[in-house]
Amino acid sequence: MLSNPYFLLFSSIFLGIFIGKFKIGRFKLGSSGTLFSGLFLGWLATTLLLKDNNLSSIQLLKASFHQFFLFSLILFISAVGLIASRDIKFIIKKFGSRFIAMAFVITLSGFILSYFFGKISGYNIYNFIGVYSGALTSSPGLATALETVPDFQDEITFGYSVGYIPGVLAVILSMYLIPVIFKIDISKEKEKLASEITFEEDKINNFDFMAFSFVIIVGILLGKININLGIIQFSLGMTGGILISALFLGSLGKVGPINFKMNKKILKSIQELGLLMFLSSVGLKSGYNTFNNLNEKTLILMFFALIIALFSILIGYIIGRYIFKLNWIILSGAICGGMTSTPGLGAAIDANESEEVASGYGATYPFALLGMVIFTKIFSLLN
Repeated sequence: MLSNPYFLLFSSIFLGIFIGKFKIGRFKLGSSGTLFSGLFLGWLATTLLLKDNNLSSIQLLKASFHQFFLFSLILFISAVGLIASRDIKFIIKKFGSRFIAMAFVITLSGFILSYFFGKISGYNIYNFIGVYSGALTSSPGLATALETVPDFQDEITFGYSVGYIPGVLAVILSMYLIPVIFKIDISKEKEKLASEITFEEDKINNFDFMAFSFVIIVGILLGKININLGIIQFSLGMTGGILISALFLGSLGKVGPINFKMNKKILKSIQELGLLMFLSSVGLKSGYNTFNNLNEKTLILMFFALIIALFSILIGYIIGRYIFKLNWIILSGAICGGMTSTPGLGAAIDANESEEVASGYGATYPFALLGMVIFTKIFSLLN
């Protein structure tokens, strides 16, 4: 059974949901419990298969987990984008410039602290270029670094792989802990947001598979486009492309015979399934390396990554809450968007029990991608 990727995936989802139901005060893991169950089962399955010298099954599991990861990401992001598309024009009209500022504040904060740690730690500075991208869970950042300094790909990739899990955990836990630490009343925040913005009521009963597929097709194509801004080159990637496609087409509503406005309950079910599969697959494919490569260097770099991620989130929260006066529901999404964190978005939706979170995420994410590319490029050229 431990060589069956479907058994492991749904076992991870089952155990993760079970773990996520336990509460400590106001805190619970919710859907994010599947990340932890995935880490454990991924480590356990690979360890036992290695004892049997069953290398072919390990390779099959790796390939399967990667495909689960991509497919679940498509489901989650497309559903989130279509839900958020109903209200995105009101959100951008009211808070637009603040989201752009948030994106650059968060990515700049992570860059400054990563560069500082890289200089004082005594470790290879190129490890910290990877740690920066990992802590802010940014694949485009990693790609930019590898392209800029190709002679140090191993060091950069190692830093990214070490920094990714602490980065994911930092965002997920922050979404549950910030309201507790800063005594935010989520119910009151929802009421305030509803009084400020008139959200569209869900009167739609249909779900159009053709339209849903079209959103994904357009998004994948958009993600492949290389955006050239002089010395800065980047692409939105599959995640960014599908998000933009879903937000844009969903806000249009209907194009010819294709109707992009769909039933919210159905979209929420797809979103939840995508999130559970996504978090489980991240854990399953990272579990063995996370636990087996623990040594003094990796633990220290993971600690640095955790501090970088938490610092970026805290700066984002302070700027967004006390300077921009953003509502927590929208701000939580903007922080996740600034961290380019899909798992964080899922945690924010779960913790706040509100899909409006996705509007802040969708408005911030593209600018955070650009910020990561710019600051990673600068980081790479400084050394």
